Amino acid sequence: MLSEYQKIIKQMNDAFEEFGILIANETKKIDQFDLTMQQDLILAYIAKHLNVTANEIAHSFGITKSAVSQVLSKLEQNKMIVRAVNPQNKRESFISLGENGEKYVSLLQDLDIKLIKNYYSKVDLEDLTHMTRTMEKINEVIKAENKTT
Repeated sequence: MLSEYQKIIKQMNDAFEEFGILIANETKKIDQFDLTMQQDLILAYIAKHLNVTANEIAHSFGITKSAVSQVLSKLEQNKMIVRAVNPQNKRESFISLGENGEKYVSLLQDLDIKLIKNYYSKVDLEDLTHMTRTMEKINEVIKAENKTT
């Protein structure tokens, strides 16, 4: 049974890697920001959550506040984020997208539209929906497992 999972996961990983290679030309504009995967994930989290704090990010990612602080400092240096002091708690800052963070998110949205027009729209919507639901199920399993550990 485990070997069946290993086989399908290898195929999935291979397909994901090939996808990245195939769309490399389309992603050149976002590559100019030179973000690490962790910076990209944290920036995406900030874009989805208004007035997020470093503590909330640390909790959501399961990493230390110190690690988050290092990532945020780098993002702030590159004008990807801005921090504003929480008026109710002066020791805490709200984090939001900065000028370059807004540009980055806008480029990601443009990339989505381009990928939809050129590629995704040529795949049955039902197949894309199934793939999305499968990823959501995997995410739920991971969340449930993380709560028990």
